[in-house]
Amino acid sequence: MDYLVLIFNEQPVLALTALIAVGTLLGRIQCWGISLGASGVLFVAMAMGHWGVRLPEVFTDLGVVLFTYTIGLQAGPHFLRTVRRYGLSYLVLALFTLGIAWLVAFASATLLGIEPSLATGIYAGALTSTPGLAASLQILKDPTISVGYGVAYPMGVIGVVLFVQLVPRLLKIDWQVEINRSDAGNGNPVVDSAWLRITNPQLEGKTIGEVEATSMSGAVISRVIDKYVAMPPQARTRLCLNQYVRVVGSEEEIKKLELLLGPREAGFKEPRSVISSATLIVTEENICGKSLRHLQFRELYGLTISRIWRDDFEFVPQGHTTLEFGDEVRLVGDVADLARIEPILGHKAQRLNETQFLPFAIGLLAGVVLGNIPISLSPAISFQLGMAGGPLTAGLVVGHFGRISKMNFRMPVAARRFVNDLGLILFLGGAGSEAGASFWQVVQSQGGSLLLASAIVTLVPLVAAWGLARHVFGWDALNCLGAVCGAMTSTPGLGAVTRVADSSAASTAYVAVYPVALLAVTFLAPLLGSLL
Repeated sequence: MDYLVLIFNEQPVLALTALIAVGTLLGRIQCWGISLGASGVLFVAMAMGHWGVRLPEVFTDLGVVLFTYTIGLQAGPHFLRTVRRYGLSYLVLALFTLGIAWLVAFASATLLGIEPSLATGIYAGALTSTPGLAASLQILKDPTISVGYGVAYPMGVIGVVLFVQLVPRLLKIDWQVEINRSDAGNGNPVVDSAWLRITNPQLEGKTIGEVEATSMSGAVISRVIDKYVAMPPQARTRLCLNQYVRVVGSEEEIKKLELLLGPREAGFKEPRSVISSATLIVTEENICGKSLRHLQFRELYGLTISRIWRDDFEFVPQGHTTLEFGDEVRLVGDVADLARIEPILGHKAQRLNETQFLPFAIGLLAGVVLGNIPISLSPAISFQLGMAGGPLTAGLVVGHFGRISKMNFRMPVAARRFVNDLGLILFLGGAGSEAGASFWQVVQSQGGSLLLASAIVTLVPLVAAWGLARHVFGWDALNCLGAVCGAMTSTPGLGAVTRVADSSAASTAYVAVYPVALLAVTFLAPLLGSLL
């Protein structure tokens, strides 16, 4: 064993690859349907740290940067809509969660006779908050805080990871229902379609362009059937009574057109015709960043774009919608026109596997620089966003805008997920080896009281935050779990949530809550040690 430890310490890359292989294997083992996932790396890293293996700190920092930056990229497109809907509630949830954790830590320290410095470290560790630890060390000047942090940190990681996997199973949550609720609430409603029969005499002779412009509906007309003859749905196509039209949009938007045009015809069967549809991929850089109004697909090619898939969601485009690299667009029109438009859009699927490294590198650099800028709150208190907050903020900004000038910051989904997983594994490996070095010694010397306090400070705020979000605010499960992870500043917890349900809603909620929690814990952690 000593020889193996020596080899690993001399060759950290070998140690890291062995850690990733064994930890990933451990994370895939399921027990009663529950698995550790990426947190399996944490357990293996703690065991390696206990035996004396030390991974370079740069692994941990690199992992945090990669993970949080890609989380920002994923959440950016939805962030503002979510904050507009939940903004004040997110603030309340963050402060409520941290306040409950603070009170529980205070009570545990008093009842169990734990030293103030250890209790402060337990509070920061249960919340997996390195800024909270740094602020406490800076103000209280007591190195024992790090011991409490080292004991509570693994409990904080494991507790949140297990919580976000167990709660949905115990409550038998239907993830598809929750995803639909989240999409509808965040301005990304489920896209549907319906056949309508025109019965409004005032529409006789009106064009599709005129109707869509005055309907106050976000739905679009994608088919027109006149006496069982299909007509291209162009802006200049004229409508008349008893025509059948197919409309695409959210249920709410379709109902608006239904009131204007006429009733639904659920049993209508579309006749065979040369009017068809195709899903093409935008890979031609020349049209990226240009709006549909500018491109004039309807006017020039007789084609209608009925829906677009971008990143993790589907939506019905409007005239101001811009096309971006990697968009999947559904076009409706004549078969010959669809063939003409294909080279204009590009439709070269192999290009989706190409990652633009210059925008990726610039975004990472901006995040690291931002994370190192000191922010002074008073002469005695200052903090930095750090290697988590800086890249997260940078990823959020570029993810929201997507394109800045001619530079496209979006990443292919597969590449983004790979970088995200790699970053999480690196972070857990570095943090686990550091915590494992002192974990067992502290437990032996301090007894079970520290572990008990760590478990209570982790579990009670989780349950309280879930209850507030789910039963008081009435949020969907994805927003609940993402916000809870953000309030607990738990990066591994978020990683577990995003693997349970394939949706970006949890990441968006996490990003909205995390900055508030990051700032608040830097005040509350030192305050705990001062008042005990």
